[in-house]
Amino acid sequence: MDETPVKNQTLKLLLRHQAILTVVGVLIFFTNLGSYALFNDDEAKNATCGAEMFRRGDLIKPTFNEELRTDKPILTYWLMLTSFKLFGVSEFSARLASSILAVGTILLTYHLGRKLYSAEIGFLAGLILSTCLLFSVVGRAATPDSSLVFFITLSIASYVWVVARRRGGSFSEGDFLPVETTPSEPEPVKAVPEKTNEEDATTSKVEQTVPSSGMLVPANWKFASPTFAAMGLAFLAKGPVGFVLPCVIILLFLLITRREQDLENETIKPAEGRWWRRWFVTVAQIFRPRPILQAVQGMQLLIGLGIVAAIALPWYLAVGVKTNGDWLRGFFLEHNLQRALFAKENHTGFPFYHLYQLVAIHLGCFPWSVFLPIAVLQMKVRLEDSARWRDSDRLLACWSVVWFLVFSLVSTRLPNYLLPIYPAVALILARYFYDWEREEVDSGVYEFNLCLRALWIGGAIMVVGATIMAYLYVSDDQWFGLIGLIPVVGAFVAGKFIDQEKRARVIQTLLVMSVLLAFMIGGIAPAGLIRYQDSPQFIADATRLSKGEDFIIGTYGYFRPSVAFYAGKKVTVLQTSPQVADFLASHPHAFVITPANKHNELRENLRGDVSELSRHRDFLHRDELILLGRNW
Repeated sequence: MDETPVKNQTLKLLLRHQAILTVVGVLIFFTNLGSYALFNDDEAKNATCGAEMFRRGDLIKPTFNEELRTDKPILTYWLMLTSFKLFGVSEFSARLASSILAVGTILLTYHLGRKLYSAEIGFLAGLILSTCLLFSVVGRAATPDSSLVFFITLSIASYVWVVARRRGGSFSEGDFLPVETTPSEPEPVKAVPEKTNEEDATTSKVEQTVPSSGMLVPANWKFASPTFAAMGLAFLAKGPVGFVLPCVIILLFLLITRREQDLENETIKPAEGRWWRRWFVTVAQIFRPRPILQAVQGMQLLIGLGIVAAIALPWYLAVGVKTNGDWLRGFFLEHNLQRALFAKENHTGFPFYHLYQLVAIHLGCFPWSVFLPIAVLQMKVRLEDSARWRDSDRLLACWSVVWFLVFSLVSTRLPNYLLPIYPAVALILARYFYDWEREEVDSGVYEFNLCLRALWIGGAIMVVGATIMAYLYVSDDQWFGLIGLIPVVGAFVAGKFIDQEKRARVIQTLLVMSVLLAFMIGGIAPAGLIRYQDSPQFIADATRLSKGEDFIIGTYGYFRPSVAFYAGKKVTVLQTSPQVADFLASHPHAFVITPANKHNELRENLRGDVSELSRHRDFLHRDELILLGRNW
């Protein structure tokens, strides 16, 4: 049988999937991207840092409000500098790289799913990832998170691609790679030479066995290079975590797989006895010295370390020299070591680490998180039963567990720390939906209906919560609460399709619902917030009152990073009432932003020509802020 029609059909499938994912990604991550002001604190700090470097023409030293900023490495700022060069300094330019990389992560997840499972599972995973609540929000933010997620996903995808290439196109050994043929003329089962059949289709009628070398490591250092190059860029995006954790994930996967092979070959015995003894023996069998050494050698880890150093080390050395080591001390000691050991900036989460992270990932993955417990349970069953695509399931399990446990143990806890496992979570969910649609899972309609009820409840809570929040902080936009009706209606319609035994329609309904929800939350709702955001309004007032002449600005009893971004200059943080009076007297166009309730305590030190010039409400707070200056 001529394979050309099959390849053409496969190519059309890939192009169609990628086109749809790109359109959805652009809709979610680019709609109204620059129509609202920067949010405090991280987004405004990062954008201000990039803007200051851009104005100085500096590629090395990050600063915020003209002071050294040691929070994050350089990659995010370099991406912003490129956007600022092309489009000027603006909210859109500051967020542009994050949005591009978010769409890139969606496409990477699709290709990961193709190699780990099938094109259809990859397509589902891409749509699921793009509509997870936290991912869709962070993908529009001027923060390093989108960069880190992209390069972590790229490193894992590069590893998967190399292994799949060695195994004839499928990552999991001994699995069947679907190839489409006509029902009337089935092709006999035959071996496929290595390096062929790179692409798979999702509508196969006949399966053919793909031979595998059984190798789960790159053939040589050249094939390992893309994986470590991605880690090097991740190191520039967020620091050591971008290199260490992907290596640990791949290493753990290799060690667990090696143990399973040794059990099958009867070179080691299964763990027996009480649970604690079985657990201890299992851990000891996984972390044997010889398999560890072989895995490290197979990964080409030493060469990989050199590749990472070649990419990341030049800037780290340069910033160390330029700041006399201050940046290196601040970043590695304060923002890495101390964050791991002590809670920073009150980001402690709940007292129970794992509970906090479980809550965080369920909120962050909404609306899909209602299906996450059952999807994880089904994955556990598949691993225990040695079901097909076992290696793929195992890799995703290692990816999720390693990242989750590490950031459950650190003292500083933020929901976005778990973002790099969202592609793995999306693939786990997509595999569950794929099997559920084909009735290949033990759990059926009853469990699925329970998940839909949870989705309905989540939507109802969103209606109430968003309405209350809108009433308190954005009173003219209480319609925000109606967004919560989207999952409510989606759950209801999906339930009707279940009653009609139309499982494909159920999944289609959930996909449409999730895209609409992400579009409204990320693209439509924020566009109306600009009139509530105080920093750009105060800077506009100062610009108008100074009549185009140069002005200086300070704050007293209040500071928001976005003030520095919109001012485009250093903001002086004043500590005492006499300092405020001296500051206002030092320049003909000097202004101070302060809470309205501070005005009385300042009056006795202020000159008679200083008065309140404008007033705005502190965004997402209940306080009133005023602009003080001379009334010309």
